[in-house]
Amino acid sequence: MKRCPTCDRTFDDTLTFCLIDGSVLSAPFDPHSIDHNAVRRDREPPPTRMIDPAAIPGASGQQPYEELPPTRALSGELANEAERTTTPSRLHEQAENARSEPVMRTIQAPPPEVVFSNEPPRAFPPPAEFDQQPGGTVSSRSRALVAGVVAILLIGLIGGAIWWTTRSKKETPATQTLATSAEAAPSGSLLSEKVNGTEIKMLHITGGSFLMGSPPSESGRDPDEGPQSNVTVPNFYMSKYEVTQSQYRAVMGTNPSAFKGDDLPVESVTWDEATEFCRKLSTLTGRQYRLPSEAEWEYAARAGTTGAATESANLTAWYDGNSGARTHPVGQKEANHFGLYDMYGNVWEWCQSKYKPYPYSATDGREDLQPVEVRVLRGGSWESAAKACRASYRRRVTPDPRSAGFRVVQVGA
Repeated sequence: MKRCPTCDRTFDDTLTFCLIDGSVLSAPFDPHSIDHNAVRRDREPPPTRMIDPAAIPGASGQQPYEELPPTRALSGELANEAERTTTPSRLHEQAENARSEPVMRTIQAPPPEVVFSNEPPRAFPPPAEFDQQPGGTVSSRSRALVAGVVAILLIGLIGGAIWWTTRSKKETPATQTLATSAEAAPSGSLLSEKVNGTEIKMLHITGGSFLMGSPPSESGRDPDEGPQSNVTVPNFYMSKYEVTQSQYRAVMGTNPSAFKGDDLPVESVTWDEATEFCRKLSTLTGRQYRLPSEAEWEYAARAGTTGAATESANLTAWYDGNSGARTHPVGQKEANHFGLYDMYGNVWEWCQSKYKPYPYSATDGREDLQPVEVRVLRGGSWESAAKACRASYRRRVTPDPRSAGFRVVQVGA
């Protein structure tokens, strides 16, 4: 028996390996004559040989890698041959063959082409890259965006025009036009009269000249509305609303109205009762009140406009077409340009003037208070047709029918 000087292993003539460096131990051979490093390399996994990508054919159909026969280790066929062949030369030949065995070759695909740019990175491309096509033409997306903006602008313009037209129609009826600025002087301050717990709001009206009556071409015109004449009225105060039932009761102590309600206009009042209200109100306040003359009433009703204004009756008046056969609280319809409410419809309004044919001669508001057979009502009522709700319409009646209401003016404003 022999003993290995490296690992102290005993061995005989059979093929034996060192336990430390893996060298071949055999009794007939000197272990120091063998290249132990070569034998150790034979026991390691075969190396991989890299192939230069430039040497790979462009379209040869070659597989991405090629497997070659595996390396034979000394523990396989070489070990069996070593057992049969024990000469040192054969052992060296086997070691050399083991080192020269073919290895697996791996073929690498060429790396992808990468283009580098000196332009700094950006999160989003500029709008031009979205909105323009090659050649500078505008894309369909840009055209759609522009079309949408234009459509929105057009809709806004049309809506604004409709709103303005509607607003203008509400403020100025279709059949009326404003007179000159001097003739359509705006109303002024409010004067509030407080009487026995109630309040009467008086609106200052700046006087001026206007064409009283209606032309022969006006629809619904009666013959006694002309001939037209130029009339001048001085400044005056007129009650902003028709006299209500609560106001009438505060002054007169009674309420003759058929439709009851504090905010409803007083009605079923005779001309004599209306003038008595003015007399008592003057005593209570210390200021002179009376019924308006025909000229003052028409000037206040027109408020600087001309024309019939029957098309706007739904906006400004309670008449037989919308009243429901009754009166309504004052101030629910639209005011005219002077700020006066219910000048048309709701209840007829007494004027101080006696009825007389045109041309109208009184220009200072003074009227004969002596008893006469016929007086004048203006403005129409809840039971009137729309043609009666005109500034020039005149209703001549005897002073005693209980068929009307009224509003008051203050003298010497």
